[in-house]
Amino acid sequence: MRKYSFSYLMSRSFKGFSRNGLMSLASVLILTSCLFISGCFGLIIYNLYINLNSLNELNEIVCMCNYEKLSDEELDSLYNRLVKLPHVDSVKFTSREEALENMREKYAQHPQVLDRFNEENNPFFEIYTITYSGTDQDAVNLLFELKNKKEFPEFRAVEDKLETANTLEKLKNTILWIFGSFMLVLIFISVVIIMNTVRMAINSRSEEIEIMRYIGATGWFISFPFMVESLFTGLIAAVIAFLLHLITYNYLFGLLAANTGASGIIKIVPFSDIWYFVALGVLALSFLTCYIGSKISLSKHIKV
Repeated sequence: MRKYSFSYLMSRSFKGFSRNGLMSLASVLILTSCLFISGCFGLIIYNLYINLNSLNELNEIVCMCNYEKLSDEELDSLYNRLVKLPHVDSVKFTSREEALENMREKYAQHPQVLDRFNEENNPFFEIYTITYSGTDQDAVNLLFELKNKKEFPEFRAVEDKLETANTLEKLKNTILWIFGSFMLVLIFISVVIIMNTVRMAINSRSEEIEIMRYIGATGWFISFPFMVESLFTGLIAAVIAFLLHLITYNYLFGLLAANTGASGIIKIVPFSDIWYFVALGVLALSFLTCYIGSKISLSKHIKV
């Protein structure tokens, strides 16, 4: 009996899955829906995170120099003073000529806008772009020091994105909180469904279980098929959910790629770059919910 016990238990698991056809199908469909919705939230959060990180100017301070053109010695001295400030990671200098050239490249489709400007008639200024790190208070202190006319009289304007960064951070935290709440609700629903499926399977085989207990079968021997049956349900749901993610995500990616205007503003990571994360995510989530649901149900009806 030891030689064939594992194959026997596996066969009992698949027979039990087919025996509870309607309930098994309902479990697969509901679990698939939960996994698909959870995966959609996860993909939205991930793409939002990528888009927010691409806005690296949020931790930058842009300092525009005065109208009067500074000498090379003054520019070098100013640069050296900036890099020595606390919490400054890097300082990038952009000359007036570079600023004009950057704008020409940005508006290459409308060259007539900047045709009247040249090196002698340049409306732009020298710019120092400072990248900083640290807390919000560190950023505020740095901004206050840069705006101090006594310390830096060379600057006519100092602009930052601190308020925008804080707003986006709050938005990201809010979305993460909503995502987490929905995830917990969906996991709870999935666990309840698996519990009911296992409970109905146990009830339908109550006489068989009684006989097995009478002849001395252990709780593990009795519970193993039910556990495998629930994990098999999770595997089927995970595969279907992954295919739905593949089709839906690529469809939306194609729509965005076709809309050149939107694709320049919103970046969506290709599914080919993240498919393994999606596959592992839905698989792990499905097995986790199935394991918890079956474990709770088995502990109530079968003493393991």
